[in-house]
Amino acid sequence: MTRATLLVLALLAVAAPAAQASRTQESTFQDDNHLIYTTPEAAARTMDQLKALGADRLRITVLWSAIAPDIGATRKPAGFDGAEPGAYPSGAWDNLDTVARLAAERGLGLNFNITVPGPLWAMGASPRADIANRYRPDAAEFGDFVRAVGRRYPQVAYWSIQNEPNQPGWLDPQWVRSRGRWVEASPSAYRRLVDAAWRALYDTGHADDAILIGETAPKGVSVRGTTRALSPGRFIRRLYCLDDHLKQLRGASATARGCPASTTRAAFRAAHPGLFAATGYAHHPYELLFAPNRRPAHSDWFTIANLGRLSSLLRRVRGRTPLYLTEFGYQTDPPDPFGVSPAEQARYLNQAEYIAARNPGVRTLSQFLLYDDAPPFGQTFQSGLDYLSGRAKPARAAYAFPLWLPSPSVRRGGRLQVWGLLRAAPNGRAHRVDVLFRARGAHGFRRIARLRAQAARGYVDGRVRVTRSGSIALRWGGVRSRAATFRVR
Repeated sequence: MTRATLLVLALLAVAAPAAQASRTQESTFQDDNHLIYTTPEAAARTMDQLKALGADRLRITVLWSAIAPDIGATRKPAGFDGAEPGAYPSGAWDNLDTVARLAAERGLGLNFNITVPGPLWAMGASPRADIANRYRPDAAEFGDFVRAVGRRYPQVAYWSIQNEPNQPGWLDPQWVRSRGRWVEASPSAYRRLVDAAWRALYDTGHADDAILIGETAPKGVSVRGTTRALSPGRFIRRLYCLDDHLKQLRGASATARGCPASTTRAAFRAAHPGLFAATGYAHHPYELLFAPNRRPAHSDWFTIANLGRLSSLLRRVRGRTPLYLTEFGYQTDPPDPFGVSPAEQARYLNQAEYIAARNPGVRTLSQFLLYDDAPPFGQTFQSGLDYLSGRAKPARAAYAFPLWLPSPSVRRGGRLQVWGLLRAAPNGRAHRVDVLFRARGAHGFRRIARLRAQAARGYVDGRVRVTRSGSIALRWGGVRSRAATFRVR
Protein backbone atom coordinates (compact mmCIF):
# COMPACT_ATOMS: atom_id res chain seq x y z
CA MET A 1 0.00 0.00 0.00
CA THR A 2 1.37 3.42 -0.92
CA ARG A 3 2.06 6.25 1.47
CA ALA A 4 -0.71 8.31 -0.17
CA THR A 5 -3.25 5.55 0.49
CA LEU A 6 -2.14 5.26 4.10
CA LEU A 7 -2.68 9.00 4.51
CA VAL A 8 -6.14 8.74 3.00
CA LEU A 9 -7.01 5.87 5.37
CA ALA A 10 -5.88 7.94 8.33
CA LEU A 11 -7.99 10.89 7.26
CA LEU A 12 -11.03 8.68 6.67
CA ALA A 13 -10.74 7.24 10.15
CA VAL A 14 -11.64 10.62 11.67
CA ALA A 15 -13.93 11.93 8.94
CA ALA A 16 -17.70 11.67 8.61
CA PRO A 17 -19.83 11.05 6.66
CA ALA A 18 -18.66 8.20 4.42
CA ALA A 19 -16.13 8.98 1.71
CA GLN A 20 -17.09 9.02 -1.91
CA ALA A 21 -16.66 11.07 -5.04
CA SER A 22 -19.93 12.66 -6.01
CA ARG A 23 -23.61 12.53 -5.30
CA THR A 24 -24.47 12.91 -8.94
CA GLN A 25 -21.63 11.04 -10.66
CA GLU A 26 -20.44 7.96 -8.86
CA SER A 27 -17.03 6.34 -8.91
CA THR A 28 -17.41 2.65 -9.79
CA PHE A 29 -14.63 0.09 -9.53
CA GLN A 30 -14.23 -3.46 -10.85
CA ASP A 31 -11.67 -6.13 -10.06
CA ASP A 32 -13.40 -9.53 -10.05
CA ASN A 33 -10.23 -11.52 -9.38
CA HIS A 34 -9.66 -9.70 -6.11
CA LEU A 35 -13.30 -9.34 -5.06
CA ILE A 36 -15.01 -12.57 -6.18
CA TYR A 37 -12.44 -15.21 -7.01
CA THR A 38 -10.37 -14.92 -3.84
CA THR A 39 -10.62 -15.54 -0.11
CA PRO A 40 -13.00 -13.49 2.06
CA GLU A 41 -10.01 -11.96 3.84
CA ALA A 42 -8.40 -10.86 0.56
CA ALA A 43 -11.72 -9.50 -0.73
CA ALA A 44 -12.11 -7.48 2.48
CA ARG A 45 -8.62 -6.00 2.08
CA THR A 46 -9.36 -5.08 -1.53
CA MET A 47 -12.62 -3.38 -0.54
CA ASP A 48 -10.85 -1.44 2.19
CA GLN A 49 -8.40 -0.11 -0.37
CA LEU A 50 -11.15 0.79 -2.83
CA LYS A 51 -13.09 2.56 -0.10
CA ALA A 52 -9.98 4.53 0.82
CA LEU A 53 -9.46 5.50 -2.80
CA GLY A 54 -13.01 6.90 -2.89
CA ALA A 55 -14.97 4.22 -4.77
CA ASP A 56 -18.74 4.36 -4.34
CA ARG A 57 -19.85 1.19 -6.10
CA LEU A 58 -18.40 -2.18 -7.15
CA ARG A 59 -19.23 -3.69 -10.52
CA ILE A 60 -19.48 -7.44 -9.97
CA THR A 61 -19.66 -9.98 -12.80
CA VAL A 62 -22.37 -12.52 -12.03
CA LEU A 63 -21.16 -15.19 -14.43
CA TRP A 64 -23.81 -17.77 -15.27
CA SER A 65 -21.25 -20.49 -15.97
CA ALA A 66 -19.64 -19.95 -12.55
CA ILE A 67 -22.87 -20.78 -10.70
CA ALA A 68 -24.95 -23.13 -12.89
CA PRO A 69 -24.77 -26.93 -12.42
CA ASP A 70 -23.24 -29.36 -14.95
CA ILE A 71 -21.98 -26.57 -17.20
CA GLY A 72 -20.24 -28.99 -19.58
CA ALA A 73 -23.31 -31.17 -20.13
CA THR A 74 -25.52 -30.72 -23.17
CA ARG A 75 -28.63 -31.85 -21.29
CA LYS A 76 -30.19 -29.85 -18.51
CA PRO A 77 -30.00 -31.66 -15.14
CA ALA A 78 -33.20 -33.61 -14.49
CA GLY A 79 -35.60 -31.73 -12.25
CA PHE A 80 -33.43 -28.62 -12.05
CA ASP A 81 -35.39 -25.37 -11.62
CA GLY A 82 -33.06 -22.54 -12.61
CA ALA A 83 -35.32 -19.89 -11.09
CA GLU A 84 -34.85 -21.23 -7.56
CA PRO A 85 -31.64 -20.22 -5.76
CA GLY A 86 -31.77 -23.35 -3.62
CA ALA A 87 -31.62 -25.59 -6.67
CA TYR A 88 -28.03 -24.61 -7.45
CA PRO A 89 -25.04 -26.63 -6.23
CA SER A 90 -23.95 -26.30 -2.62
CA GLY A 91 -21.58 -23.38 -2.26
CA ALA A 92 -22.38 -21.95 -5.71
CA TRP A 93 -23.44 -18.60 -4.23
CA ASP A 94 -20.74 -18.36 -1.54
CA ASN A 95 -18.47 -15.87 -3.31
CA LEU A 96 -21.32 -13.53 -4.19
CA ASP A 97 -22.73 -13.84 -0.68
CA THR A 98 -19.34 -12.75 0.68
CA VAL A 99 -19.14 -9.80 -1.72
CA ALA A 100 -22.65 -8.64 -0.79
CA ARG A 101 -21.90 -8.89 2.95
CA LEU A 102 -18.52 -7.16 2.82
CA ALA A 103 -19.79 -4.36 0.59
CA ALA A 104 -22.75 -3.68 2.89
CA GLU A 105 -20.43 -3.51 5.91
CA ARG A 106 -18.36 -0.82 4.15
CA GLY A 107 -21.21 1.18 2.66
CA LEU A 108 -20.22 0.28 -0.90
CA GLY A 109 -22.93 -0.05 -3.52
CA LEU A 110 -23.08 -3.00 -5.91
CA ASN A 111 -23.74 -3.31 -9.61
CA PHE A 112 -24.51 -6.94 -10.44
CA ASN A 113 -23.73 -7.52 -14.11
CA ILE A 114 -25.48 -10.80 -14.97
CA THR A 115 -23.97 -12.37 -18.04
CA VAL A 116 -23.34 -15.24 -20.42
CA PRO A 117 -21.20 -17.44 -20.88
CA GLY A 118 -23.40 -20.12 -19.39
CA PRO A 119 -23.89 -23.88 -19.24
CA LEU A 120 -23.84 -25.80 -22.53
CA TRP A 121 -27.31 -27.19 -21.85
CA ALA A 122 -28.69 -23.63 -22.16
CA MET A 123 -26.92 -22.87 -25.46
CA GLY A 124 -27.72 -23.58 -29.09
CA ALA A 125 -25.85 -26.14 -31.17
CA SER A 126 -22.52 -24.47 -31.86
CA PRO A 127 -20.38 -25.15 -34.93
CA ARG A 128 -17.25 -24.52 -32.84
CA ALA A 129 -16.24 -25.80 -29.43
CA ASP A 130 -14.46 -22.55 -28.50
CA ILE A 131 -17.68 -20.51 -28.58
CA ALA A 132 -20.12 -23.19 -27.40
CA ASN A 133 -20.74 -21.65 -23.95
CA ARG A 134 -22.03 -18.38 -25.42
CA TYR A 135 -23.61 -19.53 -28.68
CA ARG A 136 -27.31 -18.68 -29.05
CA PRO A 137 -28.13 -18.64 -25.31
CA ASP A 138 -31.66 -19.70 -24.44
CA ALA A 139 -33.37 -16.53 -23.26
CA ALA A 140 -35.88 -18.38 -21.06
CA GLU A 141 -33.11 -20.24 -19.23
CA PHE A 142 -31.16 -16.99 -18.84
CA GLY A 143 -34.30 -15.36 -17.45
CA ASP A 144 -34.60 -18.15 -14.89
CA PHE A 145 -31.00 -17.56 -13.82
CA VAL A 146 -31.68 -13.82 -13.43
CA ARG A 147 -34.79 -14.72 -11.44
CA ALA A 148 -32.69 -16.86 -9.08
CA VAL A 149 -30.16 -14.05 -8.62
CA GLY A 150 -32.94 -11.54 -7.96
CA ARG A 151 -34.47 -13.79 -5.32
CA ARG A 152 -31.13 -14.53 -3.69
CA TYR A 153 -30.14 -10.87 -3.41
CA PRO A 154 -33.14 -8.68 -2.55
CA GLN A 155 -30.72 -6.10 -1.11
CA VAL A 156 -29.08 -5.45 -4.50
CA ALA A 157 -30.77 -2.55 -6.28
CA TYR A 158 -28.52 -1.93 -9.29
CA TRP A 159 -28.26 -4.32 -12.24
CA SER A 160 -26.91 -4.55 -15.75
CA ILE A 161 -27.74 -7.17 -18.36
CA GLN A 162 -24.95 -9.03 -20.19
CA ASN A 163 -21.37 -7.93 -20.75
CA GLU A 164 -20.25 -6.57 -24.14
CA PRO A 165 -22.90 -8.23 -26.31
CA ASN A 166 -21.31 -6.72 -29.43
CA GLN A 167 -18.11 -8.70 -28.82
CA PRO A 168 -17.59 -12.38 -29.73
CA GLY A 169 -15.85 -13.16 -26.45
CA TRP A 170 -19.19 -12.73 -24.68
CA LEU A 171 -21.97 -13.49 -27.16
CA ASP A 172 -22.06 -15.47 -30.41
CA PRO A 173 -22.78 -15.53 -33.25
CA GLN A 174 -22.24 -11.86 -33.99
CA TRP A 175 -23.23 -12.36 -37.63
CA VAL A 176 -25.08 -15.11 -39.54
CA ARG A 177 -25.49 -15.90 -43.22
CA SER A 178 -28.93 -15.14 -44.68
CA ARG A 179 -29.68 -15.50 -48.39
CA GLY A 180 -26.00 -15.44 -49.18
CA ARG A 181 -25.26 -12.32 -47.12
CA TRP A 182 -23.97 -11.68 -43.63
CA VAL A 183 -26.55 -10.08 -41.32
CA GLU A 184 -26.25 -9.01 -37.68
CA ALA A 185 -27.24 -11.70 -35.17
CA SER A 186 -26.05 -10.55 -31.74
CA PRO A 187 -28.53 -7.63 -31.45
CA SER A 188 -31.54 -9.95 -31.71
CA ALA A 189 -30.00 -12.41 -29.25
CA TYR A 190 -29.35 -9.57 -26.83
CA ARG A 191 -32.87 -8.23 -27.29
CA ARG A 192 -34.22 -11.60 -26.14
CA LEU A 193 -31.88 -11.63 -23.13
CA VAL A 194 -33.01 -8.15 -22.12
CA ASP A 195 -36.67 -9.11 -22.46
CA ALA A 196 -36.19 -12.18 -20.24
CA ALA A 197 -34.00 -10.44 -17.65
CA TRP A 198 -36.34 -7.45 -17.42
CA ARG A 199 -39.32 -9.70 -16.65
CA ALA A 200 -37.27 -11.70 -14.14
CA LEU A 201 -36.14 -8.64 -12.19
CA TYR A 202 -39.69 -7.31 -12.11
CA ASP A 203 -41.03 -10.68 -10.94
CA THR A 204 -38.55 -10.78 -8.04
CA GLY A 205 -39.28 -7.37 -6.55
CA HIS A 206 -36.68 -5.26 -8.37
CA ALA A 207 -39.04 -3.11 -10.46
CA ASP A 208 -37.84 0.10 -8.81
CA ASP A 209 -34.14 -0.72 -9.06
CA ALA A 210 -31.59 0.77 -11.42
CA ILE A 211 -31.51 -1.56 -14.44
CA LEU A 212 -28.99 -0.87 -17.20
CA ILE A 213 -28.83 -2.24 -20.71
CA GLY A 214 -26.03 -2.09 -23.25
CA GLU A 215 -22.67 -2.73 -21.59
CA THR A 216 -21.25 -2.37 -25.10
CA ALA A 217 -17.59 -2.36 -26.08
CA PRO A 218 -16.35 0.81 -27.83
CA LYS A 219 -15.35 -0.51 -31.26
CA GLY A 220 -15.99 -3.19 -33.85
CA VAL A 221 -14.30 -4.55 -36.95
CA SER A 222 -15.06 -4.04 -40.62
CA VAL A 223 -14.83 -7.74 -41.52
CA ARG A 224 -18.06 -9.72 -41.11
CA GLY A 225 -18.24 -13.22 -39.72
CA THR A 226 -19.51 -15.45 -36.91
CA THR A 227 -17.03 -14.06 -34.40
CA ARG A 228 -16.42 -10.58 -35.84
CA ALA A 229 -17.32 -7.79 -33.42
CA LEU A 230 -20.05 -5.30 -34.26
CA SER A 231 -19.43 -1.60 -33.83
CA PRO A 232 -21.64 -0.23 -31.03
CA GLY A 233 -23.48 2.17 -33.34
CA ARG A 234 -24.55 -0.62 -35.67
CA PHE A 235 -25.38 -2.83 -32.72
CA ILE A 236 -27.69 -0.21 -31.18
CA ARG A 237 -29.54 0.46 -34.42
CA ARG A 238 -30.21 -3.25 -35.03
CA LEU A 239 -31.09 -3.80 -31.37
CA TYR A 240 -33.96 -1.36 -31.89
CA CYS A 241 -34.78 -2.87 -35.32
CA LEU A 242 -33.70 0.24 -37.20
CA ASP A 243 -31.81 0.61 -40.47
CA ASP A 244 -28.81 2.84 -40.96
CA HIS A 245 -31.13 5.84 -41.43
CA LEU A 246 -33.00 5.06 -38.19
CA LYS A 247 -36.08 3.87 -40.06
CA GLN A 248 -37.96 0.79 -38.86
CA LEU A 249 -36.71 -2.39 -40.56
CA ARG A 250 -39.39 -4.02 -42.71
CA GLY A 251 -40.00 -7.25 -44.57
CA ALA A 252 -37.21 -9.75 -45.22
CA SER A 253 -34.55 -7.35 -43.98
CA ALA A 254 -36.33 -7.26 -40.61
CA THR A 255 -37.02 -10.97 -40.24
CA ALA A 256 -33.41 -11.85 -41.12
CA ARG A 257 -32.38 -9.82 -38.06
CA GLY A 258 -34.98 -11.21 -35.67
CA CYS A 259 -37.28 -8.20 -36.02
CA PRO A 260 -41.00 -8.11 -36.87
CA ALA A 261 -41.63 -7.78 -40.60
CA SER A 262 -44.34 -5.20 -39.97
CA THR A 263 -45.10 -3.34 -36.77
CA THR A 264 -45.66 0.11 -35.35
CA ARG A 265 -43.14 1.87 -33.15
CA ALA A 266 -45.64 1.82 -30.29
CA ALA A 267 -46.15 -1.93 -30.63
CA PHE A 268 -42.39 -2.55 -30.71
CA ARG A 269 -41.94 -0.44 -27.58
CA ALA A 270 -44.71 -2.36 -25.79
CA ALA A 271 -43.18 -5.71 -26.77
CA HIS A 272 -39.72 -4.77 -25.45
CA PRO A 273 -40.18 -2.62 -22.32
CA GLY A 274 -36.62 -3.13 -21.11
CA LEU A 275 -35.18 -1.47 -24.19
CA PHE A 276 -37.13 1.71 -23.51
CA ALA A 277 -37.71 1.82 -19.74
CA ALA A 278 -34.21 0.88 -18.60
CA THR A 279 -32.63 3.36 -16.19
CA GLY A 280 -29.76 4.08 -18.55
CA TYR A 281 -27.31 2.77 -21.09
CA ALA A 282 -24.02 1.21 -19.97
CA HIS A 283 -20.96 1.51 -22.19
CA HIS A 284 -17.21 0.84 -22.03
CA PRO A 285 -15.56 3.85 -23.69
CA TYR A 286 -11.98 2.54 -23.86
CA GLU A 287 -9.42 4.15 -26.11
CA LEU A 288 -6.48 2.04 -24.88
CA LEU A 289 -3.54 3.59 -26.76
CA PHE A 290 -4.47 7.21 -27.45
CA ALA A 291 -5.32 10.24 -25.35
CA PRO A 292 -8.94 10.41 -24.16
CA ASN A 293 -9.71 13.41 -26.36
CA ARG A 294 -8.65 11.68 -29.60
CA ARG A 295 -11.79 10.95 -31.56
CA PRO A 296 -12.15 7.45 -33.02
CA ALA A 297 -11.70 6.90 -36.75
CA HIS A 298 -15.15 5.38 -37.31
CA SER A 299 -18.42 7.23 -36.71
CA ASP A 300 -20.00 4.08 -35.21
CA TRP A 301 -17.30 3.73 -32.56
CA PHE A 302 -17.83 5.44 -29.21
CA THR A 303 -14.93 6.19 -26.89
CA ILE A 304 -14.56 8.68 -24.06
CA ALA A 305 -13.82 11.32 -26.73
CA ASN A 306 -17.18 11.24 -28.55
CA LEU A 307 -19.78 10.37 -25.92
CA GLY A 308 -22.00 13.12 -27.33
CA ARG A 309 -22.40 11.09 -30.50
CA LEU A 310 -23.51 8.04 -28.48
CA SER A 311 -25.98 10.17 -26.52
CA SER A 312 -27.34 11.62 -29.74
CA LEU A 313 -27.95 8.17 -31.22
CA LEU A 314 -29.65 6.92 -28.05
CA ARG A 315 -31.81 10.02 -27.87
CA ARG A 316 -33.07 9.36 -31.38
CA VAL A 317 -33.81 5.66 -30.82
CA ARG A 318 -35.18 5.63 -27.24
CA GLY A 319 -35.25 9.19 -25.87
CA ARG A 320 -32.91 11.05 -23.54
CA THR A 321 -30.70 8.44 -21.91
CA PRO A 322 -28.20 8.72 -19.02
CA LEU A 323 -24.82 7.10 -19.69
CA TYR A 324 -23.19 4.70 -17.25
CA LEU A 325 -19.54 4.19 -18.16
CA THR A 326 -19.19 0.88 -16.35
CA GLU A 327 -15.75 -0.21 -17.55
CA PHE A 328 -12.75 1.96 -18.40
CA GLY A 329 -9.01 2.08 -18.00
CA TYR A 330 -5.62 2.17 -19.70
CA GLN A 331 -3.13 -0.69 -19.94
CA THR A 332 0.50 0.07 -19.20
CA ASP A 333 3.78 -0.87 -20.84
CA PRO A 334 5.34 -2.37 -18.81
CA PRO A 335 4.14 -5.03 -18.47
CA ASP A 336 2.06 -5.23 -21.67
CA PRO A 337 3.58 -3.98 -24.96
CA PHE A 338 0.03 -3.04 -25.98
CA GLY A 339 -0.18 -0.20 -23.50
CA VAL A 340 0.83 3.34 -22.64
CA SER A 341 3.56 4.39 -20.26
CA PRO A 342 2.70 4.45 -16.52
CA ALA A 343 2.95 8.26 -16.56
CA GLU A 344 0.59 8.46 -19.53
CA GLN A 345 -1.86 6.15 -17.78
CA ALA A 346 -2.03 8.50 -14.81
CA ARG A 347 -2.45 11.56 -17.02
CA TYR A 348 -5.03 9.93 -19.30
CA LEU A 349 -7.16 8.71 -16.39
CA ASN A 350 -7.31 12.24 -15.02
CA GLN A 351 -8.17 13.68 -18.43
CA ALA A 352 -10.93 11.10 -18.88
CA GLU A 353 -12.29 11.94 -15.42
CA TYR A 354 -12.49 15.59 -16.46
CA ILE A 355 -14.27 14.72 -19.73
CA ALA A 356 -16.81 12.55 -17.92
CA ALA A 357 -17.41 15.13 -15.18
CA ARG A 358 -18.10 17.82 -17.77
CA ASN A 359 -20.77 15.66 -19.43
CA PRO A 360 -24.12 16.15 -17.61
CA GLY A 361 -25.44 12.89 -19.05
CA VAL A 362 -22.80 10.67 -17.39
CA ARG A 363 -23.83 9.02 -14.13
CA THR A 364 -20.73 6.97 -13.36
CA LEU A 365 -17.19 6.29 -14.54
CA SER A 366 -15.68 2.93 -13.64
CA GLN A 367 -12.03 2.02 -13.21
CA PHE A 368 -11.20 -1.49 -14.42
CA LEU A 369 -8.78 -2.98 -12.33
CA LEU A 370 -6.98 -2.33 -9.08
CA TYR A 371 -4.27 -4.90 -9.84
CA ASP A 372 -2.89 -5.98 -13.20
CA ASP A 373 -3.91 -9.41 -14.40
CA ALA A 374 -1.36 -12.18 -14.80
CA PRO A 375 0.02 -13.07 -18.27
CA PRO A 376 -0.49 -14.11 -21.03
CA PHE A 377 -0.46 -10.56 -22.31
CA GLY A 378 -2.94 -9.92 -25.08
CA GLN A 379 -5.51 -12.14 -23.36
CA THR A 380 -5.67 -10.37 -20.01
CA PHE A 381 -5.81 -6.74 -18.88
CA GLN A 382 -2.92 -4.79 -17.41
CA SER A 383 -4.99 -1.70 -16.56
CA GLY A 384 -4.51 -1.86 -12.80
CA LEU A 385 -3.56 1.06 -10.62
CA ASP A 386 -1.00 -1.36 -9.19
CA TYR A 387 1.24 -3.93 -10.83
CA LEU A 388 0.43 -7.57 -10.11
CA SER A 389 3.17 -7.54 -7.45
CA GLY A 390 1.24 -4.88 -5.51
CA ARG A 391 3.68 -2.07 -6.34
CA ALA A 392 1.75 1.11 -7.09
CA LYS A 393 1.83 2.78 -10.48
CA PRO A 394 1.59 6.58 -10.70
CA ALA A 395 -2.08 6.02 -11.57
CA ARG A 396 -2.97 5.02 -8.00
CA ALA A 397 -2.25 8.48 -6.60
CA ALA A 398 -3.74 10.07 -9.72
CA TYR A 399 -6.97 8.12 -9.24
CA ALA A 400 -7.23 9.03 -5.56
CA PHE A 401 -6.81 12.75 -6.29
CA PRO A 402 -7.37 13.63 -9.98
CA LEU A 403 -5.95 16.86 -11.41
CA TRP A 404 -6.39 18.27 -14.90
CA LEU A 405 -5.45 21.57 -16.55
CA PRO A 406 -7.98 22.03 -19.38
CA SER A 407 -5.86 24.70 -21.11
CA PRO A 408 -2.19 24.26 -20.07
CA SER A 409 -1.10 27.42 -21.87
CA VAL A 410 -1.90 30.88 -20.56
CA ARG A 411 -0.81 34.45 -21.23
CA ARG A 412 1.57 36.05 -18.76
CA GLY A 413 -0.40 37.46 -15.85
CA GLY A 414 -3.47 35.47 -16.89
CA ARG A 415 -5.42 32.93 -14.91
CA LEU A 416 -4.90 29.19 -15.27
CA GLN A 417 -7.94 26.92 -14.91
CA VAL A 418 -7.30 24.16 -12.39
CA TRP A 419 -9.71 21.21 -12.15
CA GLY A 420 -9.60 18.36 -9.66
CA LEU A 421 -11.63 15.86 -7.67
CA LEU A 422 -11.39 15.10 -3.96
CA ARG A 423 -12.55 11.55 -4.58
CA ALA A 424 -11.86 10.32 -1.05
CA ALA A 425 -13.09 13.38 0.82
CA PRO A 426 -16.27 13.24 2.93
CA ASN A 427 -19.33 14.31 1.01
CA GLY A 428 -21.46 17.27 1.95
CA ARG A 429 -18.58 19.49 3.11
CA ALA A 430 -16.75 22.24 1.22
CA HIS A 431 -13.09 21.42 1.75
CA ARG A 432 -10.24 23.85 1.17
CA VAL A 433 -7.59 22.73 -1.32
CA ASP A 434 -4.12 24.22 -1.61
CA VAL A 435 -2.84 25.04 -5.10
CA LEU A 436 0.90 24.39 -5.25
CA PHE A 437 3.29 25.87 -7.81
CA ARG A 438 6.79 24.87 -8.83
CA ALA A 439 8.69 27.02 -11.33
CA ARG A 440 10.38 25.33 -14.24
CA GLY A 441 13.80 24.12 -13.06
CA ALA A 442 13.00 24.60 -9.37
CA HIS A 443 12.99 21.76 -6.83
CA GLY A 444 10.17 22.50 -4.42
CA PHE A 445 6.49 23.52 -4.51
CA ARG A 446 4.98 26.52 -2.74
CA ARG A 447 1.36 27.42 -2.16
CA ILE A 448 0.05 30.17 -4.42
CA ALA A 449 -3.71 29.92 -3.85
CA ARG A 450 -6.53 28.10 -2.14
CA LEU A 451 -9.64 26.76 -3.85
CA ARG A 452 -12.86 25.45 -2.37
CA ALA A 453 -14.11 22.00 -3.39
CA GLN A 454 -17.83 21.79 -4.12
CA ALA A 455 -19.60 20.39 -1.09
CA ALA A 456 -22.02 18.12 -2.92
CA ARG A 457 -19.73 16.74 -5.59
CA GLY A 458 -16.17 17.05 -4.31
CA TYR A 459 -14.98 18.75 -7.49
CA VAL A 460 -12.41 21.53 -7.57
CA ASP A 461 -12.68 24.04 -10.40
CA GLY A 462 -11.08 27.45 -10.21
CA ARG A 463 -8.56 29.83 -11.74
CA VAL A 464 -5.25 30.98 -10.31
CA ARG A 465 -2.98 33.77 -11.50
CA VAL A 466 0.41 32.62 -12.83
CA THR A 467 3.42 34.58 -14.07
CA ARG A 468 5.92 31.85 -14.96
CA SER A 469 5.84 28.45 -16.61
CA GLY A 470 6.04 25.48 -14.31
CA SER A 471 3.95 22.81 -12.62
CA ILE A 472 0.76 22.81 -10.58
CA ALA A 473 -0.35 20.31 -7.94
CA LEU A 474 -3.21 20.19 -5.44
CA ARG A 475 -2.97 19.35 -1.75
CA TRP A 476 -5.68 18.41 0.75
CA GLY A 477 -4.53 17.53 4.24
CA GLY A 478 -1.57 15.23 3.78
CA VAL A 479 -2.61 14.04 0.32
CA ARG A 480 -1.24 15.58 -2.87
CA SER A 481 -2.25 15.15 -6.48
CA ARG A 482 0.13 14.45 -9.32
CA ALA A 483 1.87 17.48 -10.84
CA ALA A 484 0.77 18.90 -14.21
CA THR A 485 2.90 21.21 -16.31
CA PHE A 486 1.76 24.45 -17.98
CA ARG A 487 3.32 27.17 -20.11
CA VAL A 488 3.11 30.93 -19.76
CA ARG A 489 3.19 32.66 -23.15
